[in-house]
Amino acid sequence: MVNRAQVEPIPAWVVTGPLGCGKTTLIAQWLANKEPSENWVVLLNEYSDAGIDALTVAAAARGTYDVRLVPGGCLCCAGEQDFRRNLGELVEQVRPSGILVEPSGIGHPGGIVEELLAHEAAGGIRLRGVIGLIDPTHVTSTDENVLAVREIADALVLSKADVASAAERKNFLASARSLFPQKSWIGEMQGGRLPPALLETVTTGASLYVTARVRPAAHQAEREHAHDGLPEVMLEHGAERRDFHHLGRYGARWSFPRAVAFSETRLLSLLSSDLTLVDVGLCQPERFKAVLRVDEEQWLLMQAQGGRVSMQATAWRRDSRLEVQLPIGARWDAAAWDRLWMRCMRA
Repeated sequence: MVNRAQVEPIPAWVVTGPLGCGKTTLIAQWLANKEPSENWVVLLNEYSDAGIDALTVAAAARGTYDVRLVPGGCLCCAGEQDFRRNLGELVEQVRPSGILVEPSGIGHPGGIVEELLAHEAAGGIRLRGVIGLIDPTHVTSTDENVLAVREIADALVLSKADVASAAERKNFLASARSLFPQKSWIGEMQGGRLPPALLETVTTGASLYVTARVRPAAHQAEREHAHDGLPEVMLEHGAERRDFHHLGRYGARWSFPRAVAFSETRLLSLLSSDLTLVDVGLCQPERFKAVLRVDEEQWLLMQAQGGRVSMQATAWRRDSRLEVQLPIGARWDAAAWDRLWMRCMRA
């Protein structure tokens, strides 16, 4: 048994995306360019046990490596036990230099990220990032798994960009920048090779997840200007808040550890009624967005504008985040908003 207090967590990445988007090609290129002395392990999920993609990765790998096939079509359901067993063995016995996880193109990435985050909480793994690939044929797709990839990815990449039309590239960029939470990296790749800027991030110890909170890709210049002189404020329950003041509007972003759950009923009541906010001396936000854990395995994307509230399930699993933007000229009382979210937490 490994003494976790004496070892560093194993860095891990998830490369996810729909069928045919280039996941296996990217991982093969990744292993072909790693240091030969580093022992990398790929957990590769395929629909069957034919192992064709595993052979592709193995043929390209440089130096020490291991490719483990997990058949079943989806790592978080049909292949769950096999995936969990392999992951436990890697953490407790093998201790590789890095772990790459490729879910099947028909699988849902949410359960996989949950499993990796559980190992991260135990100190065995450091999930450096989820890289989501969207190829030109899926840019406007409404398929549930494609939407999940868009939601859960830290870095969102248009793969096969060399065959994308100008309209597809424009649509990808616009939709990627509109996502919440904002992505830490948005860009394109060709030939299965990660762009240099993203490759540098994932191979030098940086975390895509961390940079997502301090250097969002969408509206970069505006955000950096708004952050000046506004450090994060630590709150109860491990929560953090960062205030904003831009273009005459006040607002803030809160983040809560994933262990914290919120009451869907309280939030819905709060956001759909001006009176509830007036009672605590606050005004209705001009814009509200949040990704929240509301139950053990239930996460919601909530948005509100003009008293209209929308909710839908989301694949996001990192943490709970809330963002409030007040109308021009509205009074800002950060402490009152802090207390409001604490009241909305589940016991």
